[in-house]
Amino acid sequence: MIPLVDGVHDMGGMHGFGALVFDQHESGFHHAWEGRVWAMSSAVMARTTIDRFRFVIEQMPPAAYLASSYYERWLWAIEYLAAEQRLFDGADTTAVVIRPSPDVALWEGRFHSGERVRVANRVTADHCRVPRYLRRAEGRIEWLACAWPNPTASAATGTYGKAELVYTVAFNAADLFGPSADHTVTADLAESDLETA
Repeated sequence: MIPLVDGVHDMGGMHGFGALVFDQHESGFHHAWEGRVWAMSSAVMARTTIDRFRFVIEQMPPAAYLASSYYERWLWAIEYLAAEQRLFDGADTTAVVIRPSPDVALWEGRFHSGERVRVANRVTADHCRVPRYLRRAEGRIEWLACAWPNPTASAATGTYGKAELVYTVAFNAADLFGPSADHTVTADLAESDLETA
């Protein structure tokens, strides 16, 4: 698998894909097969992290990614991970992954509510959970949200490592998308992805 950075999956803030249409009566699945794909995901997800699952989806060739529905992308990742975990030949030796607790006690972090921060631009060949439209953007710390393992590491290893602090950061949308944007964007970002502004 070739690591991709800023692949076609990172569509946040991009134009030309049409309006989002919301149907408040929409069911969870448009077709019965989508529910089966969702159920199959548990076979591979027991042996990896959500970050690894996302990372695998992001490896789809760009044309296939754009032509695929949400659950078609899931199926692509399930097939890849099932082969990687040797589930098809019955030789699976991959251990079940221990999920981190969302109730980890928080500690004093580098940043505090109201503080101005800049999002780092640490683009490497590794997995990156920071959307490109936020890199180098300045925002304000709203609050300390939680402690959670770094998604870059868990995407690469398929296991959860040591937790780090995660902050909810507010951004003026006009700074991100131009003067016609009149709202606030919030994002939960790892401490290692933030710098003092």
